[in-house]
Amino acid sequence: MRILIFEFVTGGGLIEQPLPPSLLQEAYLMRNALMDDLSAIPTVELLVLQDYRVAMPYYANLQCLRIEQGTVLTHYLHEVQDLYDAVWLIAPETEGILLAWCRFFSAQAKPLCTAAEVAVALCQDKLQTIQCLNQAGIACVPTQRYSTSVPAQGHWVLKNNHSVGCDEVYLLQSAQDWQTVSAQLKEGNDYIIQPYIVGQAMSLSCLFADGKAYFICCNEQHVQVEQRQFILHACTVHVQAERASAYQQLCAAIAAAMPDLFAYVGIDFMLTETGECLVLEINPRLTSSYAGIKAALGINVAAEVLRLMNNELPILTKTRERAVHIAINKGVPHAR
Repeated sequence: MRILIFEFVTGGGLIEQPLPPSLLQEAYLMRNALMDDLSAIPTVELLVLQDYRVAMPYYANLQCLRIEQGTVLTHYLHEVQDLYDAVWLIAPETEGILLAWCRFFSAQAKPLCTAAEVAVALCQDKLQTIQCLNQAGIACVPTQRYSTSVPAQGHWVLKNNHSVGCDEVYLLQSAQDWQTVSAQLKEGNDYIIQPYIVGQAMSLSCLFADGKAYFICCNEQHVQVEQRQFILHACTVHVQAERASAYQQLCAAIAAAMPDLFAYVGIDFMLTETGECLVLEINPRLTSSYAGIKAALGINVAAEVLRLMNNELPILTKTRERAVHIAINKGVPHAR
């Protein structure tokens, strides 16, 4: 099988724009980890889209499709579509980017190694996702649409309803915070608010297919607040192994509520001081935690996704178990 990896940030999605440092490190982590997993599968031929400004590791079975400035990416992908059989897409939900590219490759009749249009359309809307999960009886962080009528008291988290990661996620603890952040909000964006929950920011890594879930591991997200904005600095992959049964049950409930989820999915949640899991959002794509799974558990997740695509059950046998720390905000290599 000839698989095209299209990681949006490093693969030419921003060819006419500056590469944002806030996203670039995570993009490298996810892309390189995926390349490492897929290159280890003998039956896979690997093609990777490469923005001319970014570095690319060497693999013997890798063909780089270099994107130069001035390239219209959609036109280019139409020209080279005979080179690949399937697509592994990694893109932000912001401004509907992930959804648009799902639709593009579906129009090419290329199988996606990721969740398709229906699941992505739901998950890119955080408020709609929470409402769907609540209807299924799944505990979530209380969420409502932001408006200026919300009392400026108490501790709240305000976020872009269609953002990715910590982009436009703010902590509001005073009237001054409300005033300052409100002035920064971008016209036309849709915002939601949630009460600030004291606890640990966590995520689950899981595989989904046909309304079923296959839990892989739980991860701790190391988040700090800087100038009222949340920043993800690192994550620790494979923690709280003793809660695996409870996390499998949560993933199974989400699979039943959202049966169109497919392949690797990240689930962000808050673990409260009383041990309750409150879901924050669903990421229907690779997340930064993916980069540590092979080192933590010895599992080649990409190989298991290909099994799902062949209507086979995944084999999540662990050959090791350890916690792996993944740094996010560090300098990243550039092509020279």
